[in-house]
Amino acid sequence: MEERDFFEEKAEQKIHTMICPHCGQPGEYELSWLVRRKRAQIPRGADDYDKARFAKARSYMVRRDDLVGCKNIRCRKRFEVVGIQSVSDLQETPVGSAENRAERIRAAFSRRTLG
Repeated sequence: MEERDFFEEKAEQKIHTMICPHCGQPGEYELSWLVRRKRAQIPRGADDYDKARFAKARSYMVRRDDLVGCKNIRCRKRFEVVGIQSVSDLQETPVGSAENRAERIRAAFSRRTLG
């Protein structure tokens, strides 16, 4: 069984702020990412080795773009994407109950008094 069988793949666009090394102007650039999310269940026909690999598998993203073009009209030079990881793990947050969520929201947005 291949690694692809454990994940659902989807292409996504994410906006990142970068600075052109040629003209020095900052800009927001849309980078293409391949997002691989771990499936909820292991695929059928998996043996013990595949079950162990599936247990260790984690959701992650892979950057597809290596070069972007400067948005400055006078520059327009292509530059390499640096400072942004090419592979990034995705945080899988557990979904709590509605009451638990309400408590977390109240705690986050409640006014705190200085004593």
